[in-house]
Amino acid sequence: MAARYLPSDRFGVGGDWYDVFLLPTGWLGIVIGDVAGHGLASAVPMGQVRSALRAHSLSSNDPAEVLALLDRDIRHFNCDSFTTAVYATISPDRSQARLASAGHLRPILAVPGQSATQLPMAVDLPLGSRAPRRARSTTLIDLPPGALLLLYTDGLIERRDRAIDKGIAALAGHVHAGDPETVCTDVMSGVGPEQPADDVTVLAVHRWP
Repeated sequence: MAARYLPSDRFGVGGDWYDVFLLPTGWLGIVIGDVAGHGLASAVPMGQVRSALRAHSLSSNDPAEVLALLDRDIRHFNCDSFTTAVYATISPDRSQARLASAGHLRPILAVPGQSATQLPMAVDLPLGSRAPRRARSTTLIDLPPGALLLLYTDGLIERRDRAIDKGIAALAGHVHAGDPETVCTDVMSGVGPEQPADDVTVLAVHRWP
């Protein structure tokens, strides 16, 4: 695994975070998220959300169930907080992953011998949304030997003068099934902003060949 975090130039801290932890069942939990706002106003609730997700992850290996519990907490205790996140659990043999998105950009998967692509998965409501609750969904994918999964926040690719689809396509062109440190470096140098107006966070998880 490898990760990068680049805070916005203006505030120095923010609401982006990532986390990786081993669950008692042998599954591996990975998450990336973004609490809306800037500076301490988003960094403080981010810490609370991160801790709550870890606690709920002990209750289930299903990412959708964990995000539903987290959404309940945010609606009750952090009524002004608005958060997007992707939470995934990787099986003990590392051959499969379960993923759920709460309003967050879909991860990119690179498989040896193939071009990297954005995962075809559902994107459910963000956490803390005031919209009526809906059932959350989990997507199951295979992780072949050598595959790399890249999670990221919108600060990496969003630009005022470019459609977000073009940003995602440019990002996918820098992702390959290889060393995660190299991938993170290539991604940050290839598509990362020189002077970020928003936090930038990248997390790469690679299954050994």
